[in-house]
Amino acid sequence: MTGTESWGVGSRTLHAAAPTGAAPADGRGAPLAGRTPESTVAETQGRLLFFTSSPMGRMARVLIREWALPIDEEAVPFFAPDPVTALNPLGQVPVLVERGEPLFPTLLVLERLWVMAGEPAQAYAPARERQALATVLVAGDALVAALYQRWSGLERTLPNNIGFDPGQRNLARLLATLDWLEQGRLRDGLTITGVAVACCMLWSDARGGPAWWGRPRLEALVAELSERESFRSTAPKRWRPGESEQM
Repeated sequence: MTGTESWGVGSRTLHAAAPTGAAPADGRGAPLAGRTPESTVAETQGRLLFFTSSPMGRMARVLIREWALPIDEEAVPFFAPDPVTALNPLGQVPVLVERGEPLFPTLLVLERLWVMAGEPAQAYAPARERQALATVLVAGDALVAALYQRWSGLERTLPNNIGFDPGQRNLARLLATLDWLEQGRLRDGLTITGVAVACCMLWSDARGGPAWWGRPRLEALVAELSERESFRSTAPKRWRPGESEQM
């Protein structure tokens, strides 16, 4: 098999590693520099649990495709967290299982995939970019929490004793993070941080989230990444409250 071939097994997909000595593709067919070929598929094979609607799960799935990693993907229905909470007490995805050991939260999963890909320097520089990546992930959680609060239909029934609306505050945190990123904290091209923020904002667009446009650098990056095959093949379905389709 080539480094970009894959096959489905029920709700799972296994992405084959590039043959020893061959460089994996970058999602458009060009070799991805900086990858150290793995000696065998068996040495790096793992299992990724994800919700198809999760922007965090999508981040991992995009990187698996970009780097042709030998990861078996297993979709867990939303919201049926039992298979996930058995591995991650938070009940969140993604969870990466290697040799029976679960790895979470999202930051550690993304960094582990980067290591499995041979630590390509153009994709991530931990010393300079870990803060930005961690901040994006926190902002992404804030976005999801704000929209879940809205969709739940729960209204305030007691006096507000904290002086702010948590949902609105979470959205403000997201937008402030995007402003912060716009100030030169995102590199062009395929980076882990760029993938993370693109997955969050594309999910928001598909779910009727807050308007975030008007940030030229961020807009250009999200538009560029969204055209890659790794993004096209993992795109979330559009959903609005009241629809029976999976969130």
